[in-house]
Amino acid sequence: MSTDAHRAVSRPAGTGERTQLGDEAMPRARRLALAEVAVGVPAAAWGVRRRSVGWAVVGAVLMVHGALELSYETVLPRD
Repeated sequence: MSTDAHRAVSRPAGTGERTQLGDEAMPRARRLALAEVAVGVPAAAWGVRRRSVGWAVVGAVLMVHGALELSYETVLPRD
């Protein structure tokens, strides 16, 4: 059985790809946002400690992007 045929059989009838992704995508996005913040904090601290503007900017960008992703659900809640 091909992969496409298997996917068609394994999905319940009437389940659109949008609802399937909507149920799983948000928790993964939240985990990714937390990971970005968790990596950004030590990167920024490393940059400040070593006086490296590049590392400080990378850490700041990761922290800001992760914080914006975390705040997205608060600003635009799911229905």
